[in-house]
Amino acid sequence: MRKNINWKKKIGLIYILAIFLIGLYLRIQYIQNVSTHLVFDFKAYQEIAMNIFWRCGHTLGGEPIAFQGMGYPTVLGYVYRFFKSADVMVAKKFNVFCSMLTLIMLYFILIKITKRKFVIYTTYTIAALLPNYIAYNNVVGTEVFFTFLFASIILIQVYDFDRRIKYSLLGIVIGISALTKPFFMAYPVVLAFIDWLKNKEIKKAAILLLVTFMIMACVISPWTYRNYKKIGRLIPISYNSGYVLYINNNGYNTTGAWMPLKDVAAPKEVKQEVADILKKKNVKIAHEIEPIIKKQAKKWILNNPVEFFKLGCLRLQQTFFSGTWDLDAWTSNDMEKIEKAYPKWDKEKQTFYTRNKNFSKVMRDMFVYILNSFGIIYMFISSKVILKALFKKDHKLKYEILIPAINTAFFIAIDFVYEGQTRYNFPLLFLFAMSMSIMIDVVMKAFEDKVKS
Repeated sequence: MRKNINWKKKIGLIYILAIFLIGLYLRIQYIQNVSTHLVFDFKAYQEIAMNIFWRCGHTLGGEPIAFQGMGYPTVLGYVYRFFKSADVMVAKKFNVFCSMLTLIMLYFILIKITKRKFVIYTTYTIAALLPNYIAYNNVVGTEVFFTFLFASIILIQVYDFDRRIKYSLLGIVIGISALTKPFFMAYPVVLAFIDWLKNKEIKKAAILLLVTFMIMACVISPWTYRNYKKIGRLIPISYNSGYVLYINNNGYNTTGAWMPLKDVAAPKEVKQEVADILKKKNVKIAHEIEPIIKKQAKKWILNNPVEFFKLGCLRLQQTFFSGTWDLDAWTSNDMEKIEKAYPKWDKEKQTFYTRNKNFSKVMRDMFVYILNSFGIIYMFISSKVILKALFKKDHKLKYEILIPAINTAFFIAIDFVYEGQTRYNFPLLFLFAMSMSIMIDVVMKAFEDKVKS
């Protein structure tokens, strides 16, 4: 019996290693063979990272900037310094490194929070081979790096060791995560809430909240001081939140997603004040507009709660149910060679290429729709159990429920209020894979028990 167990473990580890190597191979092949060019945020991240590489500071166009989180471009700039090259391929290889570390951490998270073999192997396989998790290694963006940080937090959270070290590590990693995605400044609350539902020790949860928040604040504070010194006002991390809130919540927004700043519905005096500032500065440099437009956005939301709710729902649709168009738009958008060659192909070759391209997108879309649906359904199903646990003193919940459900709810709340984009579902996809695997495993077990009886 013992020999059988050992063999099963060995076969399981061989499978995990094989999937890891296949995932690594696919990521390397993608970054080496799929051409792309940098646009929008990705282009800005690269320019900032290059400026850090050249020791010109965290600047854009020669001006100090804090438009978005500084975490990713700063780390990338120092990676460039380490390798003595600011070539985009270095950024892509760094993505692959972070992606594979995330996969390793995911395995250790899974074996800690569940004993279900189906859940462990299925979740791990999906995360290793998911097209989104392969393709985004080709982009100079926050997605892969932030997901690595997010997985690090969960890994530290689920393992028990010296609380002084554990809470300090959590505070540091949450701080770096917040510097990358500023909305993560709220994450200590999420962390403490999960801890309380898991252990039902209010004192322990309160200490966790206080310690992680204080250490996170210490991690963020040098950047906050830098912003005050360079920009002249208190900006904890970035001055992007007002801009995002304003363009996504106004009377002319019909999609819940990004729209040009100049087209936003606002009083004439507000539009004129913003226009006067933007005559002299690029929108990413113009920190002065944030207090003006943030106030306007909040005012519109308070005066139009029903319309805000509609836009929030549209944002969730944009984030979770608008397919995988982003993979074509950001990770494989250099179509110059194809566009030149396409007219020279005969009709049969053109048809074959277009059909395969469309088929590939449809298959990606279908899988992501299924994954996202399972993740959101799991959150709703778990909410009943979580609500019950809130009012029962000794009713403790497992990480198996809490980690996917609470984190999904947190990200959904952020997307609902601020902005919806397909790539914003990226950090949640491995949790959605976990949710789907758990739900399928429960159904299979129930079916087996019914058949046996």
